[in-house]
Amino acid sequence: RTRSRVHFGNEQHILFKLQTYGIPVPDDSPLRQVNGTFSLASHRQWLQNRQAQEMKVAGTDEMLKTFFPHRFDVLFGRSTKVRSHTGNLRALHLVNLWQARYDGAPNRARKAEISERIVGIIHESQGRFLKWEETGWVEVDDDTARDKIAHYFRNQRRTKTGYDTNKQSIALKRNRNQSLTEIAV
Repeated sequence: RTRSRVHFGNEQHILFKLQTYGIPVPDDSPLRQVNGTFSLASHRQWLQNRQAQEMKVAGTDEMLKTFFPHRFDVLFGRSTKVRSHTGNLRALHLVNLWQARYDGAPNRARKAEISERIVGIIHESQGRFLKWEETGWVEVDDDTARDKIAHYFRNQRRTKTGYDTNKQSIALKRNRNQSLTEIAV
């Protein structure tokens, strides 16, 4: 069944509206203007890839590639674009909410349960854990996803305690440095 809906507004408003419907709009999307014109090359490639996925015989061992991550997908990678993806930011927010329980967990098994719970929350909202491979994004298994969440927990603890982000620690360092300069004078 064909569906259509007319949207009015500037390019940014229209792209945001499409994303709220779950329609991905990457940088190379045909909906983005390049030199004042629209390009359909990436749209045609997306259609071909999508048709190939849909016609794929169920029962093969090859993993399906995802060509455009969705809003709640957690992406693996080191780039700023990956870190600022809404799914990664949401996962980080969930980690912040559960950080006290994770740090207070008596053993590794309890910490793993908390990480699995967050993976479950992300899966419940139709989020996936995706890793980039040569031809597209591939969904990783639950163990790898749990390791990613555990990494978020460790990283959050390190940024809160190891890098002097709290105001008291910064003030203490400032006072210490000031005292050292007074002694030197």
